[in-house]
Amino acid sequence: MNYQKSIFILPLLCFFLLSCQDSSMEPVNQFVQIYFKYSFKNELNTFENTYKKDLVLDGVIEVKFWLTDEEQNSIFEKAEEFNYFSLPDTFKYISQYDSISVSIEPNSGDQILRIKYKLKDKTTIWTYPLNEHNSQVRDLMKLNSFIISIIESKPEYKKLPPARGGYI
Repeated sequence: MNYQKSIFILPLLCFFLLSCQDSSMEPVNQFVQIYFKYSFKNELNTFENTYKKDLVLDGVIEVKFWLTDEEQNSIFEKAEEFNYFSLPDTFKYISQYDSISVSIEPNSGDQILRIKYKLKDKTTIWTYPLNEHNSQVRDLMKLNSFIISIIESKPEYKKLPPARGGYI
């Protein structure tokens, strides 16, 4: 009788463990949706549950990626702390002198951060160089660094190959 119970319970236990494993692979509801294009070709897109990492010489790799409830809440709280939803839509460096033009090569292109939460939906675009004396720019950069630290702390990111090469 004990042997029969073991035969019945063992497959049930295996089924349960496999079910739990599969469900952990399910994306968490992204109630704070983020589109974040930064550096050259790195891109977090929780609207589509993806992350693209720029491997430079090896192209771009795309993986399934989402944020936990805790991560989403912390990003939204940080966005509120920095008044992200009140920031200008665009940040561009403007020289104090009309005759001076500033550019950076290689140009990483437009950097974009969009955060959507319920009825709040804000997109900010910037290009480098930025006026680091502007407090709104400093807050935006702090928010960006915060989001990048969350991205880079996740196991999905850590499993990605390192970038090979660089932009010069």
